Amino acid sequence: MNRLQWWQVEFEIPNEAAEAAAALLGDWPEVGGVMLEGQHAGAMHPEFGEWYELPPRETDDVTVTVYVPQHLAEPDIALRVQAVLDRIESADLAVGPARTSLRTQLVDPEAWENAWKEQFHAMPVGKRLMVVPKWEAPAAPWRETQRLPVIIEPGMAFGTGLHATSQLCLEALEHADVAGQVLLDVGCGTGILSIAGARLGAKTVYAVDLDPVAVTAARANVADNQLADVVDVREGNLLSTAPNLMYDVIVANLLRDPVIALTPQAAKQLRPGGRYITSGYVDTQADAVRAALLAAGLHVTDVLQRDDWVAIVAERPA
Repeated sequence: MNRLQWWQVEFEIPNEAAEAAAALLGDWPEVGGVMLEGQHAGAMHPEFGEWYELPPRETDDVTVTVYVPQHLAEPDIALRVQAVLDRIESADLAVGPARTSLRTQLVDPEAWENAWKEQFHAMPVGKRLMVVPKWEAPAAPWRETQRLPVIIEPGMAFGTGLHATSQLCLEALEHADVAGQVLLDVGCGTGILSIAGARLGAKTVYAVDLDPVAVTAARANVADNQLADVVDVREGNLLSTAPNLMYDVIVANLLRDPVIALTPQAAKQLRPGGRYITSGYVDTQADAVRAALLAAGLHVTDVLQRDDWVAIVAERPA
């Protein structure tokens, strides 16, 4: 019996647009996996030591690989990739060589189903957290550390902690001192930020994502971390399905335009003194986000940056 083959679709894109490309490709209903290779997460802090060392980079471009079943016609795949690149450009992110570097080939399942795991290993973030792939969770030496584990099995969902925006949000959550607080994670992906918030002591965490694949992955990751009594994962768009509560912290690692669209309602659902942590945009887009925050009556209290990527922390006045 012939085994199902898959199209391996690859292209190069600037580092700053790689996560956006992965997220949009992951929305395809037939997708069998998305992998980023050569992603640059920036200079690590000294305390990261041997845990997370990157080889020298010769280019700022990242190779994006997506797998789709062989029944899709090759010309249709190319058109759909071009549509994804159009959307990325509409968010003011450059796609660089992506359009001209597009290539496809048929491969057997063994060639891809575990390939992305080679890029993802246990890594510390900030001073207290350790992001751990599920397949490395039972192993030393990470257990010898005193860091709080965030165990992740990404599957086809967005968010391993490798990208600068995820790391910036994790660090901002750590700085926010969320112990005993109610947290909302909008666009939760794998649930990495929700799980981190719970590990850092949040009393209750609500996680929302529009993508049912992400919701399934997030719920599984929450269960693997034994945090189902703290983290409530729901399927929905932005705040539409989140409980109508006043939150101590709202975190949104999205693209610029969804962050801006979310901001007015997020500001209304923050308690006085509550913090709004956003990322998913580059430094050239930060002024537009800052303007939206100020227009919603929030005060910017911190700006974190790694490479071109930015996270802004804002606060509702007490």
